[in-house]
Amino acid sequence: MPALEDLVRLLGADLEPVAPLDPPPREITGVHVSELTDPTPYLAGGELLLTTGMGLTGQTAQARAYTARLAAHGVTALGIGLGPVHATVPDTLLRACETAGLPLLAVPAPTPFLTVARTYWSLTAAAGHEELSTALGTQRELVRAAAGPDPVRAVVRTLADAVEGWAAQLTPQGEVMAVWPHEHRSSARRIAAEVARLRMAGPHSSATFPLDGDDVVLHPLAGRGQLSGFVATGCPRPMKAPDRQLVLTACALLALQSEQRRRGITAARTARACVARLLLSGHLDAARSLAADLGLPAIAPRVRLLAMAGLTDGTDDVLDVLEPAAAGRGRQLLAVAEPAEVWALTGGDDVAAVRAAALRLTAERPRGARAVLGPETSVTELHRQLPALRRTLAAVPPGTLRDHAVHGTPGAPSLAALLGYRRTDLVGAVAAYLRHRGHWERAAADLGVHRNTLRNRIATAARLLGADLDDPDTASRTWLELRENGLA
Repeated sequence: MPALEDLVRLLGADLEPVAPLDPPPREITGVHVSELTDPTPYLAGGELLLTTGMGLTGQTAQARAYTARLAAHGVTALGIGLGPVHATVPDTLLRACETAGLPLLAVPAPTPFLTVARTYWSLTAAAGHEELSTALGTQRELVRAAAGPDPVRAVVRTLADAVEGWAAQLTPQGEVMAVWPHEHRSSARRIAAEVARLRMAGPHSSATFPLDGDDVVLHPLAGRGQLSGFVATGCPRPMKAPDRQLVLTACALLALQSEQRRRGITAARTARACVARLLLSGHLDAARSLAADLGLPAIAPRVRLLAMAGLTDGTDDVLDVLEPAAAGRGRQLLAVAEPAEVWALTGGDDVAAVRAAALRLTAERPRGARAVLGPETSVTELHRQLPALRRTLAAVPPGTLRDHAVHGTPGAPSLAALLGYRRTDLVGAVAAYLRHRGHWERAAADLGVHRNTLRNRIATAARLLGADLDDPDTASRTWLELRENGLA
């Protein structure tokens, strides 16, 4: 909006300041002409009010009441047209304006009020054109930034410069992905509470709140009704309408970029899920062949199976947390995502990080998420663990992670020696042998091996356990321990 000083400077002798001689830097919302002694019902505030003073009688009390009403209503300035009623500015009006703090200007004869109004609207049009040109230029810069090699950081930086403050993109959990300028990273981190509130409110809610003297605006990034993050902007002044439009444009560009990135992630996850399904179905050769065709790392010979259930809020964000934890040494997480379950394979140095991530997820989710981390086993025997792990997962209390590293059942031989045996799956052999009550043929058929192979495995297991598995007491206690740990 045009300022009073700009209007005075442009009109020159057609609009002369009376008191004060230097007009204050006030914005004008419009030019209004009225001869009423109380025009405030027709004013919104911020106007330059023009009058010939027809209703002013020269009385001090009347002039003071008139100017006080205008000042209280937020009128920017009063302009009196000289000639038709008053040849000069009435002293009572001058003193009343000085008392009320209302700038007083004179429109000398024969300048018509229409000249003042037209000049004001020409200034308004010029300012609007300049503002529009600036906004369009910034819009183009945002689009170019979004098309660059590092779109997130480029868009955040362009947005921060446009609003003359700072900007940041955050994950749905409130973690800072990018911020500019960098010294405002602490401010971006401090809005985690507002992020949590908006996440609960849904993907279409925004918020404005003060933070360290800045007005912070927080907008969600959403696509297909799903939340993919947040954009936060802060500036030391209330955000203007053009700036808010720039924020919305930046949000749309970042949401589109997030959607494109999500499509790439989903495609890669789908490919890895096919490999995981083959492994969980016992088709090891097919899984290895597919992994090689997809350019995935070689499948580890021994793994642990993580099962998570009760994921009523979806599984994508669960994989978003588990995948970085399993990204050591160039590995990629092999996982199958069902509507409310995730079955993921982990092993080696990644187990501790994946376990910590799963523990955090089960603790943070309020709607009954639970998890089971199975024992280390050969990938050839992995599919045999599924029935026992499913039973254990169903029995785990909500908010709990059950780690099937053996805790030991009183009176039973320790299974640690069997779990540490790397040449073959002795745990599966013992479980099958006890399940079929020592019947060699049926146990061997269950495992898909020759009965002599099974005899050798049971003999090795008995030697490692230091116990006779044909002893009823030993067999029963070992079976209970296997069941308790989801191994049978």
